[in-house]
Amino acid sequence: MTTQQLTDEEAVRELLARADGAWEAGDATAFAAVFAPDADYVTWFGQRLSGREAIDSAHAPLFAKYLKGTRTDGEITSVRFVTPDVALVHGRGAVVRGRKKRNRFNTKMVLYVVVRRDGDWSVAAFQNTKYHWLFNALFARQ
Repeated sequence: MTTQQLTDEEAVRELLARADGAWEAGDATAFAAVFAPDADYVTWFGQRLSGREAIDSAHAPLFAKYLKGTRTDGEITSVRFVTPDVALVHGRGAVVRGRKKRNRFNTKMVLYVVVRRDGDWSVAAFQNTKYHWLFNALFARQ
């Protein structure tokens, strides 16, 4: 990996850490700010949000009520640059409260498409899918 790729990976990880911090703060506007103005966001239950404003609008009432006091417990499992300005970021995570942690029952698999435009990184697309630990364990045996 080149020095530039290491620097870019650090910037991508920092971008996603900002999203996590905004989630924990319950700040929908700051959370949405890491996404490109024309971003695509697919929730774990299949809803598609188009654009930063839609991401902000959808999360504001969630952070105010249903997701109030939650945080993300996740990890980035890979960052792959498909071009110098486009990275695919895979990870695992869960939304948790208090001292709870991510476990095999609440884990989601996530995919971010992160792009650099005019020198700034932002999330162009996000997909969040339930992780089925039992199916993955069964398929691992084959």
